[in-house]
Amino acid sequence: MTIVSIVYIFLAAIFTVCLVNALFPKWCWKIFESWKASKEPSKTYFLRQRLEGIAGMIIIAALVLTPKLIAYFHK
Repeated sequence: MTIVSIVYIFLAAIFTVCLVNALFPKWCWKIFESWKASKEPSKTYFLRQRLEGIAGMIIIAALVLTPKLIAYFHK
């Protein structure tokens, strides 16, 4: 396995976490954050979680696609 393969696997894992956070923010909160809260957060919190998940997916997609796009347009 090359270092590039390991990086792509790592980025795929982060992309998956971001996708789950964007699709199911309440589930993610219950799994990771509910143990330290006395009540459920507001809808704004869950909206922010969705937006952070979407932003993370965009950043990961850009990191994966940028070298390929540069190589494509550099021809």
